Amino acid sequence: MGCFVSKELSQAEIEERRINKIIDQGIREQRKESDTKIKLLLLGTGDSGKSTFCKQMKVIHKDGFSSKEVMKFQAILRLNSLKNMRIIVQFMADEEGIDFGNDESKEAAQKILDTDIDTGLDDELAEAITILWDDENVVDTFNENCSELLLNSSCPYFFKNVQRFADNGFKPTNEDIFRAKLRTTGILETKFEVNGIEFTMVDVGGQRSERRKWLSCFDNVTAVIFLAALDEYDMVLQEDLKTNRLEESLRLFGEVTGSEFFQNTSFILFLNKEDLFQEKIKRKPFHKHFKDDDITRKQGRDYDFCAQFIEDKYELANSHGSKLYTFRTCAIDTDNCDRVFVSVRDMVISQALHMAGF
Repeated sequence: MGCFVSKELSQAEIEERRINKIIDQGIREQRKESDTKIKLLLLGTGDSGKSTFCKQMKVIHKDGFSSKEVMKFQAILRLNSLKNMRIIVQFMADEEGIDFGNDESKEAAQKILDTDIDTGLDDELAEAITILWDDENVVDTFNENCSELLLNSSCPYFFKNVQRFADNGFKPTNEDIFRAKLRTTGILETKFEVNGIEFTMVDVGGQRSERRKWLSCFDNVTAVIFLAALDEYDMVLQEDLKTNRLEESLRLFGEVTGSEFFQNTSFILFLNKEDLFQEKIKRKPFHKHFKDDDITRKQGRDYDFCAQFIEDKYELANSHGSKLYTFRTCAIDTDNCDRVFVSVRDMVISQALHMAGF
């Protein structure tokens, strides 16, 4: 019959075991915690809709916007309305052969041009903008030149609601806030919880000058959501006024998907602004911008064909090698964002559990 000899542990060994136990417990807790945290990094060129999607998540999964945030957007919406109409009337004043429809419009245009934008929007300026937007020549100028003038895609919404914006008691609605345009600088985080899972959505500025800050956000990313605006096929960058936005977005997408930082990261592509794209191809024939691809006039006006054409270009630019999950989105549509995020959430959680060994 064997016997066991008990060995008395030294104080150093007891302390070592105690420390190892604490470390093991810490590792278990850290792993448990990491399994319930998802970090989503939103990337894309400027004006692709990243910030709008983050706003939607605040409304869908949090308590919406604070009183302070609402008041901030009040000023932004007023500035958006005045600034964009100023660009239109300045263009019409400078271009030969483009006239206002009547004397009332001419007077309204002069009022806008004589105003220092920093003074803000008042009732008189709001009335002038309303008069101008009722002028078919102004509307036609916007429709024909909005891409070249780099006007905000929500201009029609701003101009139709400008008198409401100018009211002293104006309180922006969620839709107003979704459409408000403010350039993102720096890094913005939106945190929310869904079914016990904590999501951190990181939004960084898409302009070239902001991209140097992206590197600091690359750690512990569960999935990258890359946003690309479908309607940018005929637009140029604000940064240099010559580079085509779609080409810039495709180039950037290729760089991001090929980054060593994201070798084990899921990639999701949001082809955003599908509503604007569907309307735009009726006015700005798609086929004229892709003459080397033998697109017919009929195909260039077909939404499904054109959207798939752009999606295929992103598939070709994908340097990651793994499956690309693509969604066509409209970031100002809350129901659309909710449905899309449910699909993204389930896919991301499944991928995260798989990577964790479950």
